[in-house]
Amino acid sequence: MGTRPQMTRAEWLASRPRIVVAASSLVHDADHRILLLHASWKDEWQLPGGTHDDGEDLWHTAVRETYEETGLAMPPRPRLLTVDWTTDPDGVAECWALFQGPLVGREPPVALSHEHDRWRMLTLDEWAPLLPEHQVRVLAVALDMLRHGGCTYLREGEPVG
Repeated sequence: MGTRPQMTRAEWLASRPRIVVAASSLVHDADHRILLLHASWKDEWQLPGGTHDDGEDLWHTAVRETYEETGLAMPPRPRLLTVDWTTDPDGVAECWALFQGPLVGREPPVALSHEHDRWRMLTLDEWAPLLPEHQVRVLAVALDMLRHGGCTYLREGEPVG
């Protein structure tokens, strides 16, 4: 029985599965209307957020992306609402953290980046016909966590356990 040479750390890391990691913020008003941004490059409504940069934790991703995409500052302390584990159609694992975003007025001073061409503040019921079912489920859970406290782990948009 021969012994296998031990992998270097670089080899071990290269053998690990790839995971896309992203963070977003739930920007909301006192009536629990949600701010979503329309992508300028495809017909899709999105929360402020995006994929993390090297060396960045998920809270800092949400802070950076929210500011870059809206000009709005996040609350000073992180409050995680949901974490959703999904697999995209190509089989790539994705982990998405959704943090409480800023509480804004009815007409927030949104400064859009080039990535988005418009924004809207709507209730979840108003957003539902415009969004994929998965996103509606995640937003419903996040709003529940916003209202009542806590954080929920989701798999494919459904609470686990």
